Amino acid sequence: MNERFFTSLRGACPRAKRRVQIDSAGYSTKYEILWKAIKMKPKKLFCLILVLTFIAAGCKKKEPEPPQQAEQAKVEAGEKPTKPPGDKAPPSPGAKSAPSFTLRDLNGKQVSLSDFKGKVVILDFWATWCPPCVIEIPHFIELYEQYKDQGFVMVGISLDRQGVGVVKSFVQKYRVNYPILMTDGRVDRVYGGITGIPTTFVIDRAGNIRRKYVGYRDKSVFETDIKALLAEAKAPS
Repeated sequence: MNERFFTSLRGACPRAKRRVQIDSAGYSTKYEILWKAIKMKPKKLFCLILVLTFIAAGCKKKEPEPPQQAEQAKVEAGEKPTKPPGDKAPPSPGAKSAPSFTLRDLNGKQVSLSDFKGKVVILDFWATWCPPCVIEIPHFIELYEQYKDQGFVMVGISLDRQGVGVVKSFVQKYRVNYPILMTDGRVDRVYGGITGIPTTFVIDRAGNIRRKYVGYRDKSVFETDIKALLAEAKAPS
């Protein structure tokens, strides 16, 4: 979330206040809406529902206007948004093959999905201006660091339209340790059309899409998938 968002919220709901607490790691920022009224009136209830819906749904695949983008680029990872239900369901064994692609990384090098053949892959469609996307980044950094030597690779596909420079600055700021590729405008279509971000695909060693998540998910959700697919690959046939 950014200051502009909460400013607009206070405009719509005059009794709403914001309290921010940042931990020593710099990743956890807690936002809390405090209501002065004992009984919540319809207008206030509507505002609260609107806020929770925004957090849970993620970002529409449309960049905000430049002033908003400038603010959102500064966003620090915040409190974990409400996660949609269904995260505990096991991966589906009847998944389809992940569409192949070849994209350029931030240094202009071509990278293909086939380069990661035989590995468990998490493919994340994201953008620097999307707050839920930014909140997930530290989780992906930690997961990649923990499981990369066990056959796991994390790959991000940036949908930023302002060019590679913006993404490079973000990657340096947050010390992203996994491959980041730039969209070619086609890859998001072949993956079913990315209408909201983050949209994340979990791909098994055989190249099949086993899970698809639209919107924010907690680190534990992805870690469960990674562990399950790594163990599955080692299971005797």
